[in-house]
Amino acid sequence: MVPLIQSILEASAPVRAQLGDDPMRLWPKVAPEGAGLPYATWDVVGGAPLPQLNEPPPADGWRVRLVVWGGSATEANAAAVAIRTEIERRGSIESYNPSPDDDDTGAFGISFDVRLLAIR
Repeated sequence: MVPLIQSILEASAPVRAQLGDDPMRLWPKVAPEGAGLPYATWDVVGGAPLPQLNEPPPADGWRVRLVVWGGSATEANAAAVAIRTEIERRGSIESYNPSPDDDDTGAFGISFDVRLLAIR
C-alpha cells in the first residue's frame, strides 16, 4: 500500500544523475542530518482506491508531495525537472506549492504534488 514513488525515481537514470545512486538522495518524509545537496523528500498527502460498483478496486490512487532541495535555485530546479519528467511518464503533476522554509540552511526548495496510480 506504499506508493511506488521511491522505486519509480530510483529506476530513472536522469533522476539518479541529479540525486546520486549509491545511495540516492531521496527519502520518505525527512532527509537525514547532513544530507548532501541536491536531495528530495516525499510524503503521502492523500489517496484512495479507485471505486468500482461491482468489483474490487483495480488500482490505488496516490497524491504524493515532493520537496526538492538544492544549494541554489539552478541546482534544485535541475533535480525537480528530472523528477517531473519521470513522473509525467506515469502520472501527473497536481500542483506546484509555495517554496518551503529553508530552516536557515540557505538551501533552495521546490515543492510540488504528483498524482500516481498503482494498478493492483
